[in-house]
Amino acid sequence: MAIWDDITKKAAALGEKAVKQAKDLSEVAKLKLQIAEAEKAADDAYARLGRLYAAAHASDCEEAFAAEMAAAVNAEQTVKTLKAQLHDAKGVAVCEKCGAEVAKDAAFCSACGAEMPKPAPVEAEVVTEEAPVEEAPAEEAPVEEIPVEEAPAETAE
Repeated sequence: MAIWDDITKKAAALGEKAVKQAKDLSEVAKLKLQIAEAEKAADDAYARLGRLYAAAHASDCEEAFAAEMAAAVNAEQTVKTLKAQLHDAKGVAVCEKCGAEVAKDAAFCSACGAEMPKPAPVEAEVVTEEAPVEEAPAEEAPVEEIPVEEAPAETAE
């Protein structure tokens, strides 16, 4: 019976060791998650701070920030232009009240019911040009005729 007692003690020791390792791993994972969350919160705060500074000092920022400010303004303008092109490609307008995408010809927003602005009529540009000059058709290269050999006549027997 001493053998069974020894095996039981070893199994219990291994079980306790496995539980301790699982707890340690769990604690490490929790700490890593907390670190990642704190880093994200710090990054978000810096981003908000940068946006606030940019909004407050877009035209009078310090010289050290001028290049980054210009890059941010240019990138923001590019995004605005690309979004407008995307809306045109999709045939939608954006509701000024709620931001929903609405068909361009809709009178009211389908999301909030706000009246959609009527698009300004596009004036057709009148272009007057002289009648196009007709060009002479290109000369075709002469076609060379290839002689066809006649098949021998069949003889009736």
